[in-house]
Amino acid sequence: MSTIKEISELLGISAPTIRFYEKEGMVEIPRNERGIRQFDERSIDRLKAIVHYRRVGMPLEDIQKILAEFHNHALSSDLLKKTQAQLEAQIAALQETHAYLVKKIEIHQQLA
Repeated sequence: MSTIKEISELLGISAPTIRFYEKEGMVEIPRNERGIRQFDERSIDRLKAIVHYRRVGMPLEDIQKILAEFHNHALSSDLLKKTQAQLEAQIAALQETHAYLVKKIEIHQQLA
């Protein structure tokens, strides 16, 4: 049995964050007769999905919609496409900044 601490370390999120997702109804985590969380494969997979969505900056509201209406593929597709466009814009901005830094490094190395 995995503890909330072990799962939080596995996923790279805090235990309070897991509790928050559970409280918000984004993930159901089974409990034993003493009320202790017993993470199963389904709850861990759900948390992994939430972590991936959050990592790319998807708003909690959109994640909740996707999870609540899992079989509404048109909705999920629209929300994922919106997040993809935002992520691609961030990547482009980072690539531009990276190119700027590379050029500055070259200039400073030539002058050194």
